[in-house]
Amino acid sequence: MVKSKEDKKEEIVEQKRFFLGSDEKTKYFIAPPNASDIREADWQYSRIYTKSLTEGITTSAEMMDILRRRGIVGPEFEQRAAELTTGLNEKILALDNSDSLDEKRDLAVEVAECRDELFQWNQRLNGPMANTCEQLADDSRLEYLTSCMIVDEDNNRIWEIYDEYIHDKDQTLSLKSRFEVMLYLQGLEPDFLEKTPEAMAMKEVEADILGKAAEAAKALEAIQEEQNKIEEKEETSVKKVVKKKPGRKRKSEKPE
Repeated sequence: MVKSKEDKKEEIVEQKRFFLGSDEKTKYFIAPPNASDIREADWQYSRIYTKSLTEGITTSAEMMDILRRRGIVGPEFEQRAAELTTGLNEKILALDNSDSLDEKRDLAVEVAECRDELFQWNQRLNGPMANTCEQLADDSRLEYLTSCMIVDEDNNRIWEIYDEYIHDKDQTLSLKSRFEVMLYLQGLEPDFLEKTPEAMAMKEVEADILGKAAEAAKALEAIQEEQNKIEEKEETSVKKVVKKKPGRKRKSEKPE
């Protein structure tokens, strides 16, 4: 069967990576950047890097020197990061090898706590490094690519030029678009956070709880139906007894 143009268009649209807007209905699609977009994004990186440098923003190398001098990073920092990483990996391994749902639930919580602790520790380094010339320039490059890569179902750009993206009043769409493009460029799926070992384990536990709740609800419903049947039988029996019971005869009154 030969597919029509409309069918082919719908198939292509379905294959594109997309996300929903703030209204949870409108679809926005991610289109790969062309060579011109990439060149302009690289130019944007160079422009912001040079501007940041001339305005006195530190480079990544300079920031690392500052953090080392202040004792924020160094052998102790790396040792603690390694310990937290090892602890996280051990918890994940224990979670993968666990067969008990109760144990999985507890381990999933512990894995999430270990992951958050590792993230907070790494922020001692990542936080300051986010304010360097390289990172500011890289953020600007990402924003430029975002303005080029977000399209509607007809492959029309949402923002015709970069300035439209920067000055768009719908900040929710701008930020979500940037996040989705970042995941796309890093090769990550939009739901990657839902596929972590702890998230998968919690889904399994939740599914088991919901299954048991559904079974309990069905059992309760069956008990209620049985109770109703018993009450109906008792009520029918009472009605039959009342119908069969003879009425009292009135005694004839004696003449005075």
